[in-house]
Amino acid sequence: MLAISAAFWVAISSSKADKFTKEEQALLDKNRTMEMYKPDEHSRHFVARIESAADPKISKVASAILCFVFGMEDAQPAREQGRSMAEFRYTPQQAHEFLFAQGWDKYHDRFFTRCYVQEGEAAYEKEIKAQQKPVNQPSSS
Repeated sequence: MLAISAAFWVAISSSKADKFTKEEQALLDKNRTMEMYKPDEHSRHFVARIESAADPKISKVASAILCFVFGMEDAQPAREQGRSMAEFRYTPQQAHEFLFAQGWDKYHDRFFTRCYVQEGEAAYEKEIKAQQKPVNQPSSS
């Protein structure tokens, strides 16, 4: 129940999600929401229909759910922050704590915050590894 109600806060705090259709608002009011991690797709929200073969008594209205997608527009700022923290020599713990604080401040949602941290930490680690590679310098003869 906590995760479902947390999605409500994602919808409220999202700058792109400030206008919902009547159907979307009804699903939001009923806490019929789901969150998805798709960093290679666009951030968005949409109504999905969940079909159930196990229970044919479920109506189409009852099977509707409002989906919120953590997409590339959400992932990009996290990646930029991760790279920046590596460049400024943050420790892994400092980077994690900073990314967590930023994600929570932005989303107020555990799922989206975790996605933000995951994307930021991956970029941080990639940048740290790139910094550690020795630079091939031409030998002087």
